[in-house]
Amino acid sequence: MKSDNIKRVITYIFASTGAVLFLLTVFVMFKEGKYISANTILEILGANTVISTGLYFTNKIEFRNVFFEFALDIGFMMVVIGLSEIIFAWYNAIQVWIPLVIVFIVYILFYLLDIIRVRKDIKEINKLLQKLKDKETKTAS
Repeated sequence: MKSDNIKRVITYIFASTGAVLFLLTVFVMFKEGKYISANTILEILGANTVISTGLYFTNKIEFRNVFFEFALDIGFMMVVIGLSEIIFAWYNAIQVWIPLVIVFIVYILFYLLDIIRVRKDIKEINKLLQKLKDKETKTAS
């Protein structure tokens, strides 16, 4: 079971890095004379690794209030991005709010994808339970 969790975190890291890089590229295309360097790609990968690992551990904690959990996730991501902007001097290349907005958009996108996946899993489980119930009914008859 742990290897599935590790695979999920690694998949999330690379998928979110790809999504962030795509949105950043779209933004940079509209700015004249700006580009994304290889260093930036690795810096974003590092920040996403910290974010994804942190979210994995914070999601292990159950809170009664979903909005508090959401705020904790967003706050954690904003702190990591803010520190990354300082450490990697991203503020020299783009405005400070751009990475924050990009990360927020990616988080919401992945949150919605998780909801869709959970609903799909629930339907699958319900189908399996119905098959089991039907099988038990036939066996009891």
